[in-house]
Amino acid sequence: PTPGRQRQLVEELFAALRDIADDPRGGRRPCAVAELAAIANASEDEVAQAVELFRRPGRSFLMPPVGIPLTSGTIVDLSHESLMRCWTRLRAWVEEERASARVYLRLTRAAQWYDGGTAGLWRDRELGLGLEWRLARRPTEAWARRYDESFARAMRFLDDSERERDRL
Repeated sequence: PTPGRQRQLVEELFAALRDIADDPRGGRRPCAVAELAAIANASEDEVAQAVELFRRPGRSFLMPPVGIPLTSGTIVDLSHESLMRCWTRLRAWVEEERASARVYLRLTRAAQWYDGGTAGLWRDRELGLGLEWRLARRPTEAWARRYDESFARAMRFLDDSERERDRL
């Protein structure tokens, strides 16, 4: 991957290994290589390359240790809880993840209310926020499932809102 894509993949990987949904402080959330690939919309090879960068001797931020092959089912985890407290960049990535999850959850609620007939499509400010979020984050269904299962409905709602805005 390009350096920009690799940086983005690393951010998504470390954010995925934190549990912000069940633990506001952000606990560990081990994931299989295949799940990380689906969350980041990357190949398993790309995920493995990123993991290798952070588990090599002298770094060892990620587990399993060097020497254990990375396959689809291999579980990747942070090597130590202290990383979550001490690594400033990781904390920033987690805050970005938390903000993204809030936008997504707001979108899923609006889509549910719209389908239930208790709210309308998004307009102006909300729609702009949703469209910017989708463009910037490029969420995948695997990522979204961590927070709410209604990804398809939420994306349909966002598309319908955009079409209605364009029609008007």
